[in-house]
Order: sequence, then C-alpha cells, then structure tokens
Amino acid sequence: MRGAALITTAALAALLAGCASTAGNRKPRPADATLAARGVECHSERLTGTLIAASVCTTPAERERQADNTRQSKDWMSKPNAGPCPPNVKCN
Repeated sequence: MRGAALITTAALAALLAGCASTAGNRKPRPADATLAARGVECHSERLTGTLIAASVCTTPAERERQADNTRQSKDWMSKPNAGPCPPNVKCN
C-alpha cells in the first residue's frame, strides 16, 4: 500500500512539474494594428486566484454577448420575485 502511495505522489509531482514548465509557453499575439482592423480589443485580466495577468482579446460579437448577458442578469435581479419560486406558489 505504501509503495502505491509513493508512485501516486511521484506521478502527481511529475504532472505538476509538467504543468509548471508549459505555463510560460504562450502563443504570440498578432500585431495590435491587425487586431484593431478586425475590431478585436485586448486587455490584461487577472482571474480570481491567479497571480499572473493574462491577455484577453474579444471580438465585437463577444463583447455584445457579454453586455447582453449583463443586461439580462440586471433585469432579472431587479424583478421583485427574483429567484426560484417557493413550492406550491404560482410565479409570474
């Protein structure tokens, strides 16, 4: 049993070492002028729990979809009966 635990630990260490070594190999981004000509906007974004900011590029369609999702969420939250309906109650 102890031997299996050592193999598992060694495999996990190798897996984590592989992930750590590939994190720095990012694909180069196209030139800003090329992206701007297609309407693509890029910005740095640091996700919760990460230490390094990543470059995020969005197209006009993606930005519009994000804005629409935000509007829908705000509309839903501003309704007086936002949230799931209680049992045995008819919700509109």
